[in-house]
Amino acid sequence: RPSATSSSSAPTSPSDPTRLVISEIDSSAATSLQAVKLLALYLTGDKEGAIASLKEWLSDSAIGSNPVLRLIAGIIFMHEQDYNEALKHTHTGGTLDLHALNVQIFLKMHRSDYADKQLKIMQQTDEDHTLTQLANAWLDIAVGGSKIREAYLIFQDFAEKYPMTGMVLNGKAVCCMHMGSFEEAETLLLEALNKDAKDPETLANLIVCNLHLGKPSSRYFSQLKLSHPDHVLVKTTTSAEGNFERALQAVA
Repeated sequence: RPSATSSSSAPTSPSDPTRLVISEIDSSAATSLQAVKLLALYLTGDKEGAIASLKEWLSDSAIGSNPVLRLIAGIIFMHEQDYNEALKHTHTGGTLDLHALNVQIFLKMHRSDYADKQLKIMQQTDEDHTLTQLANAWLDIAVGGSKIREAYLIFQDFAEKYPMTGMVLNGKAVCCMHMGSFEEAETLLLEALNKDAKDPETLANLIVCNLHLGKPSSRYFSQLKLSHPDHVLVKTTTSAEGNFERALQAVA
C-alpha cells in the first residue's frame, strides 16, 4: 500500500486544511485518501517529494488506474504546467471529475474545441450536475462574447442554490469584468477577500479590477507575491519589471 509521509512538524488547525489532511490521513488509509494527502503535501511545498511518489504510484499496476489517483495526478501536473503529462493520466475520463479537469487543462492549452468535446461528454452523462454546469461556465468565459452572459447566469444560479463561496464570487466577478461592470466585480471580489484574504485568484482578479478602475493595487500585489510567489501574475510582472530595469540600464 502506498504511503505519503511528511517531515513537517507544523501544528495543524481547522484554518489550515492542507496540514489537517496531512495529519489525519495515515499510512493505513485507502489509495484514494493517500492520493489526496499527496496533493496536500504538494500544496504545502513538498513538490519534489510529492511528484516522485506520484510517479511511483502511477507506475504500479495495482493502483495506477485508480480514478482519484489519476485525478490528483492531473491536478498536480496541471499546476506544474506539464499539460501533456496531465492528459496522459486524465484523457480517458471515466468520471465527471476527470472530464471537468480535462476541460480545465484544454482551456489552459487554449484548445476550447477539445474542452467543448469533454463538456459534451459530461452533458450526456448528467447535464444538470453542478460540475457539468461549472465546466460549462469555464468554457463560456474562455469563448467570450455572448457566452459571458450565459456564464454569469450559471454563477448566479449557484449563488441562489448554494452558500456563497470564493469560487462563485470570483466566477461572477470575472464575468462582470468581461462585461465592463468593474464596480460590481470589485464588490464581489472584496466579499471573496473577506472569506479568504490569501486566495490567489481573488487577489489576482482584484489587481486587474483595480487597474481598470484606476485604483491602487499594490497592496493586493504585495499580498499575492508574499503568499503565492509562483503565481503566473507575479512571475509575469516580476519578469516585466526586470526587463524594464535592464532596458533603463542599457540606455543610461
